[in-house]
Amino acid sequence: MLKVEKMRKTFSKIALSAAVAVLFSACGGGPKIVIPSYTAPKEVSKLKKIETKDEFIAKGAYLAIWLDPNVKGAEKTNKKLKDMLIESVKSSITQTNFIALDPLGDDDSVALKMEVLNYSFAQKGKKSSLYLEVSFTLSRGVDEFLVKKYHYRVSRQSTTAIISEDELASKAVAKVVKYFISDISPLKTNQLREFKPLPDKLKYVVDYAKRKNYKGAIKMMEGYKGEKDKNYYYNLAILYEAQASESEDLNLLKKAQANYEKSIELGGGEDKVIMDAKARFDKFYELLNKTKKVQKNNDALLKDRNSMAGSSDDEYE
Repeated sequence: MLKVEKMRKTFSKIALSAAVAVLFSACGGGPKIVIPSYTAPKEVSKLKKIETKDEFIAKGAYLAIWLDPNVKGAEKTNKKLKDMLIESVKSSITQTNFIALDPLGDDDSVALKMEVLNYSFAQKGKKSSLYLEVSFTLSRGVDEFLVKKYHYRVSRQSTTAIISEDELASKAVAKVVKYFISDISPLKTNQLREFKPLPDKLKYVVDYAKRKNYKGAIKMMEGYKGEKDKNYYYNLAILYEAQASESEDLNLLKKAQANYEKSIELGGGEDKVIMDAKARFDKFYELLNKTKKVQKNNDALLKDRNSMAGSSDDEYE
């Protein structure tokens, strides 16, 4: 009787393990890798207002803002809040260099002004909470073409030490600034790409990719002499995309695009995984192209501005 009961429990465990395996294989799909990408700015229509054309600086338009050092309302709150906001904007806005920070600014420049609308900090025992609301205004002259308000509430409780006001303020500032920057500029993010089934001879490709050895994975793929179907070209496409995303190399992205298109030609257009990945790739490719073009013009602007600033300094020496 004991032997029968033991066998029954063993079979139950095997059945349960099999059920779990089926569930995960159905829901999880193939192996995945994380690759860098960009999120598109939410206020795309407002970007035209930030553009400035200057034939003496660069062909086309550059995107630049002048950051007003006066943060209205900050003087009534945390003494460090003004500097926190300014430094956070500088750090976030230069993450992709999609929008340059103009060091000089004039009447025709796009100005960014910040105002602290609400700020409160409370502490009870070892529990601390903070609320922050900030208004961000972009204007050219008297034309205020973008006015947005963002707020964030944060609370923390510690069993060991009291959490400082500055720590919570820094977190709240980072959040509201990120909300604003994501409205006007692409932000770096991460996305998943899922591999389709690979032949046994290419089983180590995924291991290479997970270790970010994309060159080695691509070399292995391109040396493959077997059948090259939609899955082969799709897998090669995401490897090129991953390598290109790390280096922001447009030439590698062109290779990724060519392999995505080859996969679709061979039937990938009927595969949801392939088409979803291609749609995300297209958005990233378009954003990176725009960002690189704007960066070039922004660099020309900053070179010009810095030379002007240097000339001004020389006059007073």
